[in-house]
Amino acid sequence: MMNDIVENAMLDKLASLFPRSPLQLNRMQESDAEVVLPGTGNGSAIAVTIDSIAEEIATGLYKDPWLIGWMTVMVSMSDLAATGARPIGILISELLPKNCEKAFLERLQEGIGDACHACGTSVLGGDTNFSDGLILTGCALGTVEANRRLSRIGCRPGDLLFASGPLGKGNAYAASRLLQQRPASLTYQPRARLAEGEALAGIATACMDTSDGVLATLDQLMRLNRVGFTLDENWEQAIDAEAGNQARRLAIPPWLLLAGEHGEFELLFTAAAECESRLMARAGQIGWQPLRIGHVESNPVIRMRLYGTVQPLDTARIRNLPHATHGDVRLYLSSLLTMDAELRRKLDNIVTNA
Repeated sequence: MMNDIVENAMLDKLASLFPRSPLQLNRMQESDAEVVLPGTGNGSAIAVTIDSIAEEIATGLYKDPWLIGWMTVMVSMSDLAATGARPIGILISELLPKNCEKAFLERLQEGIGDACHACGTSVLGGDTNFSDGLILTGCALGTVEANRRLSRIGCRPGDLLFASGPLGKGNAYAASRLLQQRPASLTYQPRARLAEGEALAGIATACMDTSDGVLATLDQLMRLNRVGFTLDENWEQAIDAEAGNQARRLAIPPWLLLAGEHGEFELLFTAAAECESRLMARAGQIGWQPLRIGHVESNPVIRMRLYGTVQPLDTARIRNLPHATHGDVRLYLSSLLTMDAELRRKLDNIVTNA
């Protein structure tokens, strides 16, 4: 199942060239951050992850230097959150254009600093150099108790599915930035769910962040755990209100806010049904309200109610679309809208033949 996805197959091929560390607790693709037991004997593990902001800059998705700096920190901190880790700090690599203006550079650093402050962490160091284009990379480190770390592996049929917060804003923002000549004023400033990740220790049976979109996240969890997910009938209530308004302005069906590949960096996690009250009590202690959005099933497929009936989704096709459309944003959206039209026709045929 894993290699049905182009990205998974590529990662597996690349990783096969290197031996795995005997100190590493997670296997390939089982965790948002790599978790390493350093051999101190006290059960404390190091979580480490690295992410670059490059394609987002090249496509014009991120233009504001402050947001570029902010996201450089948040994308890696979100990976730590999905393992339940507490951040130690972050290393930053900055490849800067030689003609980079002082004001731009100052706002870039301000975004990095503000994001670190929001996460209660610091820049530990890094590397600065010059390049033809702007590329920012963050390598975040954190600590987590080895036996309490969160993983993508472990959900079972009957478990409940939750989101750490409203969904869809990442794709609404991307649609606004890339498809409109005059982008709508849409607030996009995701925060890594670090406190929430720590609160899930001992409760969540699986966890992953939505950096690549909600349906891509569910699809990966499905393939890793060989289970399926059905979203609740009221799934639209989990859509961010501002994102929903933007989708209506662009005539984009709401479910495509979950299907696109630009996420909002919330956590999707599962928990046993009998742990729901314990989860809500612990969440209440930090002023957090998780959103219940579905449940786990034994049949490995993603299903949701669309146009009056619960429909299975071809999430492999959705995940492979970015590769099939070769980075053409309008072709990508057109392909998603084609899938939506196919679902509508499928329902029309069911009604006609009933």
